[in-house]
Amino acid sequence: MTSLFSPFYCAHCIHCRLPQPSCVCDKIESIELPFKITLCCHRNEWQKNDNSGQWALLSSNDISRIKWHRKSELIQPQVDVHTITQQHGHYLLYPSDDAQDLDLQTKDIAQLWVIDGTWQEAQKMLRQSPWLKSMPKVTIKAAKNQTLTSQFKLRRNQRGLSTMEAITEAIRGHCPRAANALERNFQLFQSSLLDLLR
Repeated sequence: MTSLFSPFYCAHCIHCRLPQPSCVCDKIESIELPFKITLCCHRNEWQKNDNSGQWALLSSNDISRIKWHRKSELIQPQVDVHTITQQHGHYLLYPSDDAQDLDLQTKDIAQLWVIDGTWQEAQKMLRQSPWLKSMPKVTIKAAKNQTLTSQFKLRRNQRGLSTMEAITEAIRGHCPRAANALERNFQLFQSSLLDLLR
């Protein structure tokens, strides 16, 4: 990390995390989602400027975020995860063998939980969190003759969709307009970061 006293230091926006001259906050579309979403974020992802979960958070007031910890009492901000996740209508978006098709459950979803981390981090978080494991799981099914392919160019080695892409696909069947708007925000953030890397 560049020191504040370095001649190469450039102030960054605390929201989009881009250098101030490249801030895109005034270009972000504000999107209403069909249900609430909570991101359970791995600590390694919390401050990254290419974390698409942060991009999703900036896109909608219907998205909130907690910082995951192995010990549930140390999760920040503090929430009673054991009580919340046992409530009716809470589902975890995760492609496990016992996961149901999300599109068949959309009407029942009050709160969708999404693990925000790499595939390896997500597996670890689920394994070490009984409260996450206990939630009914839903998964995204691709339309017939189609495959879900990530457009996340900033992390070519990742497996599957990025967090924001997964959220986009999760709401697409219920609210295509909101999904399209999330897609535009995703491209806005990604293209802005790619421009800085050129």
